[in-house]
Amino acid sequence: MTDVAIVGGGPAGAALAIWLARAGVQTTLIERREKPEWHACGVFSSPLTRARLRDLGFSVEEIAALNRPISALNLQTTRGTSCRIEYEQGFACGFDRVRLDEALLQRAAEVGANVRMSTVVRSVELPKGTSEHGLLRLSDTSGDGPADEPRTLIARVIVGADGLGSGIARAADVYAKTPFLSKSGITFHRSDPAGAPPGEAMEGRFVFGSSWYVGIAPVPDARVNVGIVIPVGELTKHKPQTIGDRVIASLPAPRDAWMSAPTTDGATFAGRLEHHVTRAAGPGFVLVGDAIGFIDPLTGEGLQRAFVSAELAAVAVRKWLAGDRSAMDVYDRRVRSRWRSKNAVSWLLQLFLARPAVFDYALRRLATRDDLREELTLVLTDQARATRALDPRFLVRLLAP
Repeated sequence: MTDVAIVGGGPAGAALAIWLARAGVQTTLIERREKPEWHACGVFSSPLTRARLRDLGFSVEEIAALNRPISALNLQTTRGTSCRIEYEQGFACGFDRVRLDEALLQRAAEVGANVRMSTVVRSVELPKGTSEHGLLRLSDTSGDGPADEPRTLIARVIVGADGLGSGIARAADVYAKTPFLSKSGITFHRSDPAGAPPGEAMEGRFVFGSSWYVGIAPVPDARVNVGIVIPVGELTKHKPQTIGDRVIASLPAPRDAWMSAPTTDGATFAGRLEHHVTRAAGPGFVLVGDAIGFIDPLTGEGLQRAFVSAELAAVAVRKWLAGDRSAMDVYDRRVRSRWRSKNAVSWLLQLFLARPAVFDYALRRLATRDDLREELTLVLTDQARATRALDPRFLVRLLAP
């Protein structure tokens, strides 16, 4: 038996385990992988993410080893439009996700969480009332025991930190499929012969094509991360690496050195990226990170949301365990309120992308308007309220001739 069972050992789950274990809450974290490995995920993040990691107990030196500072982002279209965004109030981050996930899980174990790797959740029974416990049936896939033998874990609170299409969200009957965006993601790394020395800032790049876009973020160990968003149907026609090679070949100048360098890991993909839930918490369950919902990786906020939701969830879980039966409702309202405007910005960007001529016009305007560019940069990095980009006055300044 445990107070809290967290399903999923990514950044959101591990961060929540750290917060709870440090507060003396009996916490069990369940991760299906034997160890962190490369998978389709985000690496580009806000400057604020470094502060979140410091709050979790990491030193400045430890954080520096986990990420590459990104000083600017060059936005281009295959139609010849371009704009440069500079991060003047703190550099953005390009994380080594495998190393970051390893560090977070290790820190969770160090502060007292029971981290169970190679463990698969076979079924979940969520608490049916405010005073009941939930039940998880687990299987060990490490090879040390019979993999098919189910084991049970009783928990007072069950947390879904299991990402896109969360099994905990489905068990709680709060998962809501939506058909608005049919997009998939492909990610891989390539060596970067022109990579700067460790710790030195570099520049990233976004290229927007016809029905696709690609983000290139420098990361530690002289590599770049390539993240491609494409229509879902493309994955039924071609292999992920084939799509990746084709997209890279179609990128406009400049032709960077990494484009001809070898891929350092296999291309991995995520299915339909967009998903939503009707609630982020309820009696005896909580969702954190991408399990709460996801629209599109264009705004690069996955890690920031993971850490923010973990911190908010830690407060809610502790209050729930102490007898506050309003805690889950408060958490649900807080996370929805926190991201409502930023979600609206994401949808607005999707509308622009769907109209290439309008998108190119807006990009040209941004390129010549320092004030608009700075304001939008602060919004996209969560350093300013997203409502600033939704203000009709901002849109008029952006689009007016």
